Amino acid sequence: MMFKKKLTSALFYIIAICLAIIYVIPLWWDLSTSLRTDANLFDPNQWIPHPITFKHYSELFVVLPDFWRYTLNTLNIATMATVGVLLSCSMAGYALARLDFPGKNILLMIILATLMIPSQVTLIPTYVLFRELGWINTLLPLIIPSFFGNAFATFFFRQFMLSIPGELEEAVFIDGGNRFHVFMNVIIPISRPAFLTIGLITFIGNWNGFFNPTIYLQTMDKWVLTQALQSLSGLYSSQWGEIMAGVILMSLPILLLYILLQRFIVKGIVVGAIKG
Repeated sequence: MMFKKKLTSALFYIIAICLAIIYVIPLWWDLSTSLRTDANLFDPNQWIPHPITFKHYSELFVVLPDFWRYTLNTLNIATMATVGVLLSCSMAGYALARLDFPGKNILLMIILATLMIPSQVTLIPTYVLFRELGWINTLLPLIIPSFFGNAFATFFFRQFMLSIPGELEEAVFIDGGNRFHVFMNVIIPISRPAFLTIGLITFIGNWNGFFNPTIYLQTMDKWVLTQALQSLSGLYSSQWGEIMAGVILMSLPILLLYILLQRFIVKGIVVGAIKG
C-alpha cells in the first residue's frame, strides 16, 4: 500500500515537471532570442545566447517610440474590463446562488447556453451596433461590454458562492442588515479567491488581446501592445529580436501577478469546481 502511494506521488511529480518544461520552453526561447546578436538570431542551437546583448531591448523603444502609450492603452483596457467583469458577474453570481426567484434555473441555463455561441457569430452585429454608437476607434467597445458580465465568470462566482454557509447571511439579517450588507460584508471577503481568480483570468485575456483591438482600434494612437508588436512583422522582413524583446516585457507583469496570487487562484479554482 505504501509503495503504491509513493508510486502515485512520483508519477504526479513527473507529470507536473514535464508539463512545466513544456510551458517554460517557449518562454525561454523568446528570452534567448531577445538576447542574441543579429548574427545568431536564427541559430537553432543557441538555447543559451552567446554573446549576450541587450541591443534589441534598447532598439525596441526606437522602432516603437510610442511604446509606453501602447502600454498605457493596454493597461487601461485590461484594468477597466477586469473591474467591469468583477462587479457585474459577482452580483449576478450571488443572485443565482443565494436568491430564490421565478425562472432562476431557466435563466442559468440560458446564460450557460451562450457559452456555446461562437464569437464569430456575434462579431458583425456587435460591430454594427458599436459603429452606430460612434464607438469605433475608441476603447469603449473593449471596456463597456465587460460591465454587462459574461457567462463563464457568472457561473464561476455562482459555484463559489454556493459553498458559503447560509448561517452567515442569517446572522447579518438578525443584526438588522439587508442583502447589500450581506454582499459587502460577508460574500465579498469570503469570495476573495474567486475574485482574484476571475480577475487574473480576465486581466490576462485583455492584456494579451489582439483580435478585438484589431477590429475596433484603427489609428496608431489607440493601439495596444499586441498590435504594436505585430506591426514589426512585415511581408518581406520582420524585426524578430525586437518582437521577442517586446514579448518578454509584456509577459513580466503577468508572471509577477501570477507569482503573487498563485495561492489564492488555486484555492478559488478548487472550491469553485467541486461545489455543485
